[in-house]
Amino acid sequence: MRLPHAHCLFALSLLLAACALSPKLTQWERDFYYTERLYIDGQHQLAAERFARLRATAADPRDADEAGLLQCETLAKGGEFAGGAACYDHLATTAVERPMRARALLHAAELRYYELRKPDDALTLFAALVERAPDEPAALRALDHLYLHGERDRSKRQTMIARFLQLEARDVRSEIADNLLLRSAMLLEQEGTPAALQQAAELLERQERDHKDDASIVDCLMTRARIYRKLGHLQREARDLERIVDTFETSYVFASYSFEEQKVAATRLIELYRGPLPNLPRAEHHARNLPDMLRKPLHMPRYLMTLAEVQEARGQPVAAIATYRDVLNHVATRNKDYRQNDRRICGELESTAARDECRQTVDAYEDIEPKECGMAKERIERLQAQLRRPDLQAPAARKPGGPGW
Repeated sequence: MRLPHAHCLFALSLLLAACALSPKLTQWERDFYYTERLYIDGQHQLAAERFARLRATAADPRDADEAGLLQCETLAKGGEFAGGAACYDHLATTAVERPMRARALLHAAELRYYELRKPDDALTLFAALVERAPDEPAALRALDHLYLHGERDRSKRQTMIARFLQLEARDVRSEIADNLLLRSAMLLEQEGTPAALQQAAELLERQERDHKDDASIVDCLMTRARIYRKLGHLQREARDLERIVDTFETSYVFASYSFEEQKVAATRLIELYRGPLPNLPRAEHHARNLPDMLRKPLHMPRYLMTLAEVQEARGQPVAAIATYRDVLNHVATRNKDYRQNDRRICGELESTAARDECRQTVDAYEDIEPKECGMAKERIERLQAQLRRPDLQAPAARKPGGPGW
């Protein structure tokens, strides 16, 4: 439908006005983008000099800080670590916005720790960042550096634990308090003594109580479960693992994401319930749900075999046979999909002869059968024989933790 003439003129005037008001790059912005290309090309000395001039001539203080950040980074990339650290020091005190000051302080500390080999100075800066700006993302990275220092150097571990707990005690409601408790517990776990493990478990109990809604709760529960396992408290370990599995519904079903820890927890629970904490119904529950936790399970035959073994142990031969058949059906379907995809690729070749030859090669492929297929076939035959001959005694139950676990 054509617009009336007046409407056409009005639309054209709006278009012209928009073009007239469209922003144009200033000379400073053109120089900035050109200097970025010099940096990307590896011309660090020239780029650093130009970023310094841009920093001095910027009309907007935030533009000056951005140029300053790249000046510091360029100096460091060019091997001028002392100059880069000094540059970051200055930016950490002069930048207009707090996040920029925090980033600069973090990078100044990193250069001192990893390049200038001044760990004591770096640790002081990392700790200062955690203390002054716990709500900034840079503070969590600084905390990770502190943790790694304690992890690498056992002689510094107790000092680092004490520092974390001191920082946490200063503000138990800070944005980083939960991570201070978690990192303290992780360092205590590495100490490995019963007293250290018990102290770690107590810290994590406090973390769960005071920070149950924070993002670190899964790491808290996973670490505490591991500690309880080392202490021999398997019931408490299972309790924490169950709680981790329970987070699957809220994370995946409602928010479409999942944690690797959920799969690890379910796997360990199956092992516990088939062994030291015998509870075959719960083992079967987790064996059934475990594949659902994986969007693309690469080892589905292994998971199905575990489920079938639990069903056998529960005295459910018919259900076990059905699950063993699921193993064979899954592999057959997967092989069919592989073959169809390969034939589709053959169809994209240019000549008819090449397409035919490619398809013949694909059709000659032998199906890929993992070891679980042979095991499933043998067990189906054995269970079917038992069902036909009720007088046959069932073989002794397998040890917990069958193939793949």
